[in-house]
Amino acid sequence: MKNLLRSTWILALLIALCAVLAGATLRAAAQSVMTGPRTPATPAGAIHDDPTVAPDKRQSADNNVSFPVDI
Repeated sequence: MKNLLRSTWILALLIALCAVLAGATLRAAAQSVMTGPRTPATPAGAIHDDPTVAPDKRQSADNNVSFPVDI
């Protein structure tokens, strides 16, 4: 009977801990939604460089494709 009582207390403590963590997570999420993302103070219409690099034709997967002759 003592083990059952101890297990009940451990389970209740675990549930309470999960509830506290869930509440803290929801509160943090609500605060971040209310404040919104921080935007840098740049002038409107400023041009930002695009870090995208054009693909290299030599590294294309199409160069390594071979088809069987006996289809």
